[in-house]
Formats: sequence, structure tokens, C-alpha cells
Amino acid sequence: MNGLQKNFKNIFQLKTMCHQALLKARRTCTSRMKYSTEAKPHKKEGSYRMNRWQFDGYSGLDGLVLANVRIPPLLKPGDILIKVSAASVNPLDTAMISGYGSGMLNIMRMMGNLERGIVDMNHIEFPLTVGRDFAGEVVAIGHGVTDVSIGDEVFGVVSPHCQGSHAEYVITPSSNVARIPEGVSPEDAASLPYAGLTAYSATVVSGMLIPSSAPGKRVLVLGASGGVGTFLCQMLSAWGAEVVGVCSADAMELVMSLGATYALDYRDPVTKEILLGDAGFDLIIDAAGTDDIDYMKALKPWVGASYVTLSPPFLRNADDLGVPGGVLKSLREVVCRNVTTLREGRAYKWAFFMPNPWALKLIATMLKDNKIRAVIDRVFSFEEVPSAYESLLKGHTRGKVIIKVP
Repeated sequence: MNGLQKNFKNIFQLKTMCHQALLKARRTCTSRMKYSTEAKPHKKEGSYRMNRWQFDGYSGLDGLVLANVRIPPLLKPGDILIKVSAASVNPLDTAMISGYGSGMLNIMRMMGNLERGIVDMNHIEFPLTVGRDFAGEVVAIGHGVTDVSIGDEVFGVVSPHCQGSHAEYVITPSSNVARIPEGVSPEDAASLPYAGLTAYSATVVSGMLIPSSAPGKRVLVLGASGGVGTFLCQMLSAWGAEVVGVCSADAMELVMSLGATYALDYRDPVTKEILLGDAGFDLIIDAAGTDDIDYMKALKPWVGASYVTLSPPFLRNADDLGVPGGVLKSLREVVCRNVTTLREGRAYKWAFFMPNPWALKLIATMLKDNKIRAVIDRVFSFEEVPSAYESLLKGHTRGKVIIKVP
């Protein structure tokens, strides 16, 4: 832990003053939970258990182990417990296992633990289970949950600072899930939430492009064949935008089938030259992690056009410099880039994954109406989770890597 995290730990450890009150609140909340009578976890030695893949340090794939642990209790009235049927592997997962974002995420974990009434701050970081999205069955709900019921088949997301979905059971707020449309498989449903919400954030929140304004707009998607890119191509084309996707040559047919008007090979040196010479895009979304600001020149000037990157330096800078220093450096970087580009009438922006109940329900509706579909590179069994991570780390996946959970 860095100094700031230690200060948080000292400030928040008020065990002598609030421990009894927290225990009482926890018992009250637990007593009001509702459980499924059919889909219960297996019981071992008097307590409910589950299997999950976890890490005890930031050593990458070498630290991955399959553990049998207690299923955590629901400590907030708005939380639900899901028996996971399928989960996906995202680039953030493979970055987190090597320590990416740990500085900021640990502070968020401390705050979250206190909110849940957990005063022991000695184990906020490890063991760590990753996995940002899932599909499965609701088996228990907090007493404040009214929007989903036990037995509902749902898909949804887990915030990055929380224990993830590469496990037999996962906890998340009910606002982070939506019902799976009829006829959609768990594997297909699990491939969409995290990528879809990230794509929505990049388009609507950062890019300021909404369904009513999208018709006729031209959007360039870099990394169009990845998890977020394949969703962007479908969503934007469904909204009426003209989409140009940049990907590898062997993925161009896939990108065109997802609604892109044109697909270009990123390895071809002529591609960049063509796009910069075009200078006719209303929005560029970089889902490839290149952060190549040369593409700013492909935007229309003075019409509110934006280049949006999904690889902002915020977490990386916080890891290197601590949270205060990382925040300052990140702000300085984005301001410096915009000093030059705003003179030309173009904006450089960041985008992040953002939980959004309304957007998640929109994704479910578009899936139901066949306006979007799952794009899956490969499905791995629960026992093959290390291979699933390795597959994503190798790069050049077409869509999502999925884990099927028994």
C-alpha cells in the first residue's frame, strides 16, 4: 500500500466504536434476505461453498488458482446473488492480474467494504477474483430489491473494485443487471454487458452522439473487431450512423457483416493516409488502445467532432505516482492535448466503463429486437479459465472470450 492507502486504513478502522453496531446491522440485513429453494450452492462442513478462480498476488497467470471458498453474504439491501452460467474475459481482467489500477481500486475497495459494514481492512486486495460481466440465475436478493425476483435469468456487470464473476456465484447491485431476452443463450448474453456499457459511454457520454442525432453522422471505429468494437459497429449502424471500421485484414468481412459501411486493414500503410485525407468524421472511437492522436486530423473541424480513447492514462498514472499525483498528471495530459486540437475545432476525450441501468436495458431491448448480436471468439469451460486468459492475452480475438460455468 502507498501512504495514502495507509492513511485511509487508519482513518476508517473504527472497530472499537462501531463494531457491535455493524454486526447488528449485518445480522438484520442477512435475516431479511430471500433465497431460492431450488438453486442453492452446495454445502460443505456446515457452510455454503463455491469454486472460484483467484489470485493472491499480481503475478499474472502464474498466480491463478482454483479455490473453494464460502459464498459471501448479501450485506446491502439492494444487492443480489447470482448463480453464474457464463462469464466473459475482458482486457481489463488480464491487466488487473498484473497490478493495473491497483492504487485507485484499493481505495474504492476500502470505501466499499465500509459501506457494507466490513471493518477488517487487512484483506481488501487479495484473494482477488476478476471478471466484469456474467449471465446467470438470481438465487438470493436483499430486502430492498424490487426490480428482479428469485429465479430470473439475468445478465449484467460487476464494478472493477468488486470481486468478479469468474466464480460459481457473484454478488452485484440489482441495478447492474437486466433480464435476458427469451431465446438468448447465457454465453451470448454474457458477452455483451461490459463491452456494451463501455461502447455506450464512449458514444453517448464522451462522444455526445445519441440515437436521435446519429443518422447521417460518420463514425470511425479503431479496433472494430474486438469486444467493444464489434458492439460499436452494430449499435451505431442500428442508430443510422455511417460506420468505418479499422481492423486486421482477416476480420474485415466480420466487421462489414456487423453494419460497417467500409472496413479497412490497419496494417495497410495506405489506410491511415486515406482516413487522414478524408477529414470527414464526426466521431472517432479508439477501441484498439493505440491512442494515436494523428487520427485527430480525420475529424471534421468546428462541428463539435471528438476523438474518444478507451485507454486513458488515469489508472496507469495513479499506479506510478500515487492517486493525487496520478490525477494531476492525467489532467495535465488531457489539457495539453486539447490546447492544440481545440484550436482546430476538434476535441480529445477519454471514455470509461460506466454502470448504467438504462443503457443495460437498452442493450437487452436491442438484443431482443435483433439489432445487435453476440460476437464470440471462443467458449472455454470453467476448468479452462487459465487458457481463456491466455487466449485474450495473445491478442487478435474476434469478439469476446467466454467462460461457461457449470
